[in-house]
Amino acid sequence: MTFKYQKAVILLIGILLLVFISPTSIVANCKKTSTFQAQYKVLNQNLYVSVQPSLNNYYGNLSTTVNSDSDYTKFVTPQTVEPIAASIQNITDKMPNSNEQFANAVLSLVHQIPYVIGNPQYPVKTIVNNSGDCVPLSTLAASIMIAGGLNVILILYTGINPEHMNVGVYLPYTPVYHTAGLKPTDFVYNNRTYWTAECTPAEDWKVGDQASSLAGAVPVIIPINGTEQSSPGQVASSLNAPLLASSISVGLSQEPLSADASQVQVVSSLGENPRSLVVSGLISPAYSGENVSVYVDSGSSYSYFDAVTNDSGGYMLVWNFTSAGTYYVSASWSGAFNYAGADSETLTVFAGPESFVQFDAVDYNYIYGQPAFAEYVTQPLMGVSDFLSIPLGTPVSFSYDFIVLHSGQTGSNVQTETIRTPASQYQMLFGGGSKSAARTIQVPEETTTIPVNVPQGLVPLILPNDLNQTINNQFCFIIQNSKGNYSLNANALDAYEISNITQNNGCTTTFLNASENVKENAWYTITENVSDTGITTNLFNNNGTLIKTMAAPYNATNTNDLVMLIANNVDSAVILKDLTIEYFNNPIQLSPTNEKKTNPSEFLLLYVLMPILLVAIFVAALVFVKKKRQGEQNITLFMR
Repeated sequence: MTFKYQKAVILLIGILLLVFISPTSIVANCKKTSTFQAQYKVLNQNLYVSVQPSLNNYYGNLSTTVNSDSDYTKFVTPQTVEPIAASIQNITDKMPNSNEQFANAVLSLVHQIPYVIGNPQYPVKTIVNNSGDCVPLSTLAASIMIAGGLNVILILYTGINPEHMNVGVYLPYTPVYHTAGLKPTDFVYNNRTYWTAECTPAEDWKVGDQASSLAGAVPVIIPINGTEQSSPGQVASSLNAPLLASSISVGLSQEPLSADASQVQVVSSLGENPRSLVVSGLISPAYSGENVSVYVDSGSSYSYFDAVTNDSGGYMLVWNFTSAGTYYVSASWSGAFNYAGADSETLTVFAGPESFVQFDAVDYNYIYGQPAFAEYVTQPLMGVSDFLSIPLGTPVSFSYDFIVLHSGQTGSNVQTETIRTPASQYQMLFGGGSKSAARTIQVPEETTTIPVNVPQGLVPLILPNDLNQTINNQFCFIIQNSKGNYSLNANALDAYEISNITQNNGCTTTFLNASENVKENAWYTITENVSDTGITTNLFNNNGTLIKTMAAPYNATNTNDLVMLIANNVDSAVILKDLTIEYFNNPIQLSPTNEKKTNPSEFLLLYVLMPILLVAIFVAALVFVKKKRQGEQNITLFMR
């Protein structure tokens, strides 16, 4: 097999792998997305690279906007690709002119990635997407070279259409291995000589090579003075042996689960009584001192926190959160030695409202706040009403596990004191001119209850009389039927809504109160069946014992719901995991982050049309390679 055929096959494998791990709604709905694997040929050795989906998602959420030339340097992420650099250096370190050999090996790697015109992207995305134009290929090469200890710059060629980019590599000598017949090209910057390194795959370019088409271009040197300071993980890499599978688990609890709780890391500080949960888990194999990233996605923000494994491969940290809402928590490990990285399952966290410090007077209920923002102070106390909604088909059956955890400290009543204002009187003039008359105004004695210590900048605010009835604190799992269109919802209802349901005031809702059976810090399982005859719900405890069951008949003309009340979620959080939906006896385990995208019609695309598409890609690749070999021998430089 010729080198060009080898390269085509390698790229085809990358394309096929990419299809299966791409974040389409069906694939992303799986409980765990498979780790991306790629294979390259570097100096006659096989280089294996893997990327865990969470790392790909992280960089996919970062901005790729470029407002100035210096912005290109943000795409240089040497820490993330350091394992690739280490693998290549295992080959080149003992070679003569090892730095040049290392740089050329990096170029040979990026030359195996298909050239596709597109937007700037981070190196991880270039690897997973298995494509890029001159900018992504150059920033990937620069990242690996810097990770290997080389001093490099980016070179942007202007004055041509389109513009072009490659890398400049500092060597204190003229390149030894540049292409014969081509004069090495260099640029001097800060009294150092940088040799051009072309990253596009038109030719087997070496350090010092430059295409003749760039001769009239104006080079703009972009120094890489600072690179990414931290990242949530790294790719994994190995030589001549495919990376082995690893795993990582994740769990949430109210308190630390191990004896070394004093060493638990707190990832944020929110005051004296923050709302918090403990995130913990294990990696396998059980290496110590490994970095683990815990991702928290709130829908509006995406962040990560670092933890380190102990001698048993366990990690633990305290996650503090600020507001009610839906969070998606998962953990990731980058792997070690010959092991690929791994992602955990995703836990969905429904955080209820926080209790508020209040005190009672004779006629009023008070809280602390700023008088100018009274409405904004009281509104968050109501909590979130809608946490999640998942469209369902029919007939369908599904199950999920949940646990209720305490996630805060209920505010205690404020110490108050009674102040007596004695009776008084004063005179006030009424009328004007000669007709004015004085009248004595009597002010009766008044007794007022106020807090003993009011925090600085705050005053007592009068709450609405029915505030406690309007707080969305009754957490429910709801199956809703709107004329045959079913959905699974996670909602919090207030006292008025619960009263309307229980009194059945003209509604067609079936109500199941399971809160008296659900205890904190214990796992439960719910199974539900939706068919043309109605909805059946079963609640099981951790031992598999049936606790509650209820059926709601089908109503073809109106909306009817089955509401299962789980808990009062003030200062609590409900954790959902292992949601499994079965359509026509085909089970799918869903990632709660993407559950809203579930659609049975997508199965046709994945299982029927996708194999046809893959065969077409394979045939097209073979035809392309054949024509390529028979085509022109002189290949022009790809331009961005």
